[in-house]
Amino acid sequence: MRNARFQLVSMANILIIGRLPPPIGGVTIHVSRLIENLERIGFKNFDFADLNEGLPGVLWKFATNRAIHLHVSNPYWQLCVALICRLLLKKLVVTYHGNWGRYDLAGNLSVTLSCWLAHTPIIQNEESFKKAFQWNKNAKLISTYLHSDHIAPLDPDTASLLLNFTKKYKLITCTNAWNVAFDKYGKEIYGISELVEWAAENESHALIISDPSGNYAPFIKQKYQHISANVLFLSIPHDFRNILKVSDAFIRNTSTDGVSLSICEAMELNVPVLASDSVSRPAHCRIFKSLWQLDVESEIVAGRKMLSGSNSELCGGEVIQRLIAVYREILADRS
Repeated sequence: MRNARFQLVSMANILIIGRLPPPIGGVTIHVSRLIENLERIGFKNFDFADLNEGLPGVLWKFATNRAIHLHVSNPYWQLCVALICRLLLKKLVVTYHGNWGRYDLAGNLSVTLSCWLAHTPIIQNEESFKKAFQWNKNAKLISTYLHSDHIAPLDPDTASLLLNFTKKYKLITCTNAWNVAFDKYGKEIYGISELVEWAAENESHALIISDPSGNYAPFIKQKYQHISANVLFLSIPHDFRNILKVSDAFIRNTSTDGVSLSICEAMELNVPVLASDSVSRPAHCRIFKSLWQLDVESEIVAGRKMLSGSNSELCGGEVIQRLIAVYREILADRS
């Protein structure tokens, strides 16, 4: 079915390379929504190579398309593809889904070189864009957030578990982590351990942790002898928007970030966002320096007021139109 969905009737010019869920993650969700939106609009000058389906098919499509749009997080693969594109005279668009400077010295150097070699680097926040623009004047600041109308419902058992849990608490907060991950300083990127400790000190509030990889709950259970009853892990693949719909606030306690798709989903669903100050955030986030100094109830009230005056361009505006403009510019350039 996946192949049929993305099959094209004619030779394409832009090859999108990435992965589709599973696993669920920021990159895979963006790629699936990119394909969905291109199809919805009727833009046909693209093909898709799913890295989950093996290298031979990817190589064949790579050889038969003029330009590449790459979606991988590994900096060494980014550099490898950039070098190949230069050798084969193919124009490369590469979306950097994370914050610049988050890797070690070799990883950051690879990111810089791939940016320099690419035709169009696409960057996620102002700090990263300033760095990328120094190396490539074609760099674009374009959000990875793309809207999708379809919210996949939870399975009945998970829906019942969630309902029974939320009934017990007056205030519901939520967060998510695509997998157990650490930054270059060895700190948890998603700050889940700190949130679990924080929740234990605020037992009147509930904390729901979206854990679609299923890897974070065992990590936390091994780290702590006891997890407070007001913490619920949902450790199966699911659409996080189901969790946002029953929550009073989304807490983004990250040590680094690109553009958080979940922040944009929360804002779209009018859920206040409380976010760490590790990177620049959308204007309608409530920013905190320390989780332990966070007055959740007052911040939620302030967040709701901010959202009441929001508009449709909170997370980058018409992202798909801007991406199509990049594609059309490349297709029109026959050099």
